[in-house]
Amino acid sequence: MRIRLAVEDMEPNHWIAWALDLPACFSSATSNADAVAHAPRKIADYFSWLLSHDSLIHFVNEPIEVEVVETFHSFACSKDPDYIVNAFFEDDRRPLGYWDVEIALRVLDWTRQDLLGMIHSTTQEQLTLGIKGEVRGSIAGILDHVAIAENWYFNQLGYGLEQAQLTSDPFEKLALVRANTREQLFKFIGNERITKNCDELWSARKIVRRTLWHERDHTQHIMQLLTGL
Repeated sequence: MRIRLAVEDMEPNHWIAWALDLPACFSSATSNADAVAHAPRKIADYFSWLLSHDSLIHFVNEPIEVEVVETFHSFACSKDPDYIVNAFFEDDRRPLGYWDVEIALRVLDWTRQDLLGMIHSTTQEQLTLGIKGEVRGSIAGILDHVAIAENWYFNQLGYGLEQAQLTSDPFEKLALVRANTREQLFKFIGNERITKNCDELWSARKIVRRTLWHERDHTQHIMQLLTGL
C-alpha cells in the first residue's frame, strides 16, 4: 500500500506529514524527517482507529509505504508578520466529490464522539482549571478554540457563522458550529473557488483537511492534559 504524503512546517519545530488520501490521517514531529519516518506507524494507527468506529471497514493487510509528493515551507504574512501562512498543496486544488463529503461527515462524527466521550466524566473544575503552560488556559479554553477554528476555516469561503450567532459556552459553540459545518459541506461539492487571506490560499478541500485534523489533534492534546490532572 503506497500512501501519498504532503509535508509542511506548520509552526517552528512542528512538522506535519499529511496522508492526502486518508481524511484526518497525519504524522506530527519536530522535524521533517521524523514526521515522514513516523507516518507508516501513524497510518496503521489510523486504520485501527477507523475500525474502532466501524468494524465493517475493510483494509488490505499489506506493508505501508509512503511517498512525499510535496513539501511546503511556511512563511510570515506580508501584511501581518505574526500570521504564519500554512500549506496550500497542489492536492488542495482538487474539487471535492460527493463521496469526499460523505466520508468527511462520517469522520467528523467519529472525531466528535472521541472528543466528547473523552471529557464525558470530566468535572467542571477540571474543565476550567488553569493549566500551566497551556496557551488556551484550560481544557474549556481548548474546546472553545476547536469550535472557533472550525468556524474560521469555513469563513475562508464565506460559509461560517457570524460572531453574533455563537455563544460563550464552549459545548454550545461546538454544537452550533458543527451543525453549520454539516449543513454547508454539501455546498463544497464541485466548488473550485480559491480564496486568499493574508497571503494564505484556501479551498474547499483544504478547509476539510484542516477541520478534520484540528479536532483530532486537539482531542489527543486534551487526552494528554487529562492524564496529568
